Amino acid sequence: MPHEITHAATQAALAAAILDTDLPPPAGLLGRDGGPVGRRFAVHRATTTFGLIGALATRYPVTEKLLGVDTFADLARAFLAHDRPPTALLLDWGEALPDFVETLDDLAEWPFLADVARLEVAWTRAHHAAEADPIGLDALVGLAPEDLAAARATLHPSANLFASAFPIATLWASQQDGADGDAEIDWSAEAVLVVRPHADVLLHRLTPAAHAFVAALAAGHDVTDASLAAAETDPGFDAGAHLVGLVRLGTVVAIEANPDAETAP
Repeated sequence: MPHEITHAATQAALAAAILDTDLPPPAGLLGRDGGPVGRRFAVHRATTTFGLIGALATRYPVTEKLLGVDTFADLARAFLAHDRPPTALLLDWGEALPDFVETLDDLAEWPFLADVARLEVAWTRAHHAAEADPIGLDALVGLAPEDLAAARATLHPSANLFASAFPIATLWASQQDGADGDAEIDWSAEAVLVVRPHADVLLHRLTPAAHAFVAALAAGHDVTDASLAAAETDPGFDAGAHLVGLVRLGTVVAIEANPDAETAP
C-alpha cells in the first residue's frame, strides 16, 4: 500500500509539472543513465504542451485563423493552466474554451470570438454524433392537413441549433478554404443549424423565425405550436415550406403524424 501511494503521488506530481513551467521535475525522477532529468524533462514538457496546443487548434481551426497562430497558441497555453485533459483521450477535451475566452480581458475587443468557438463545438458534436437515416419527402406526402398540423418531428441526432448576437455563420464561412477574406461582413445577429445527415457536417443560416420553428420542433412541440412560435417573430412564416426544407436538408429522421389522436376501438 505505501508503494501505491508513493507511485500515485509521483504520477500526480509528474502530470502537474509537465504543464507548469514553474514546477520542478518530481523528486526522485531520474534519467535513463541515473542522472538528472532536467533537459530531458524540458523536452518532454515542450512536446506535451505543443501536442495539446495542436489538439485545440484542430478542434478550433476557425478560432485559430481569426486570432492567428501565435495568438491562438498563447490562448491555448493560458487555457492549459485553467483546464487540463483528465485523460489521454482528447476527444471531449476543450469544450470549456469558449467560456474561458469570455473571461479574458485581452480578448475583449473580440466579443464574437467565444460564440465562434461555440459554433465549432457544435460542429464537433455533429461530427461525432450517432448515425441516423433521414426521411424523404414521401413521408410527408399523403398526410391529411390535420395530421400534419399535429405531427411531431424527430430531428437527426447530429442536429445542433445555435443563435448569437454576432454573425457567427458568416465569420465561420469567411475562414473556409476558397472564401473571400476581404468580403464585407454584416455585423448582425445570426442563428445556425448544424447537422450531419450523411458524411459531411453542414451549417445553415436560419432566420429568427426559422430558428424559433426548429427549436420548438427539437423541444418536442408539434408543427402547429412550432408555427405559432415562429409567427411571433414573422407573422407570414410558412411552416409547411420550412418543414419541407428541413426534410430536404436531411434534418428530420422521423415524423409522427397526429400522435395524440385517439385510436378507434
